[in-house]
Amino acid sequence: MENILIKTYTVPISACDNNGVFSIAGIFDLFMDMATEHAAFLNLGMDDLSQKDCFWVAAKSRVQFSKRPKMLEEVTVSTWPEKPGNIRYNRYYTIASGDDIIVKGKTEWTILDKHTGRPKKSAEVYPSDLEHREEVVCEEPFARINTDFSDAEEILKYKVTSRDIDVAQHMNNVAYIRAVLSAFSCKELENMSISELEIAYRAQCYEGESISIRRRRVENVLEIGVLKEDGKTATTLRLTVE
Repeated sequence: MENILIKTYTVPISACDNNGVFSIAGIFDLFMDMATEHAAFLNLGMDDLSQKDCFWVAAKSRVQFSKRPKMLEEVTVSTWPEKPGNIRYNRYYTIASGDDIIVKGKTEWTILDKHTGRPKKSAEVYPSDLEHREEVVCEEPFARINTDFSDAEEILKYKVTSRDIDVAQHMNNVAYIRAVLSAFSCKELENMSISELEIAYRAQCYEGESISIRRRRVENVLEIGVLKEDGKTATTLRLTVE
């Protein structure tokens, strides 16, 4: 059995931005949905892992955009996992318009023990008989970002509300992206022309927290830190702009 999930998807208006194209956050949402569905099919879903007293956590994600599909455009979305390491798992994604792959993505996951919070070894939880594709996308290593944003420009104070909270009872992975992008106007986002967004999750944020979103620019890259009230960096983002 080929270890891949492929779906035909029609881009809905609810997932589009002001220009009528698939929003960046909407693409991250879709990839998260696809990963969740495929993991469940492989007996690695949330319910399966819960029975083993553990759960999935996304550590880092990168998505590259050569073009974003338009509202109501029909595209082909694919996702597949790489053969796991000792405690790390890479999952890949693509969106194709016709024969052209226009969006590529990669997420690094780990599985944590719900009692200790420590990573579980793949040999303890991952099926040993799964086959894995050799194909990879976004093959470059994840970037290293200085997590000290104390002197960086604050661009938004954001209050975490109930709309940001997921089933794990903390701020949803994509909610960070929505919060950060909301710090920019529609015109600014158009002029930035984001070709790649990379995000790393370091600490959890909860309902009612006030977080500080700060930025610094390094050539054609915007480095953004999401800081908790105690000054700890919860999340970092790296936006490659044109």
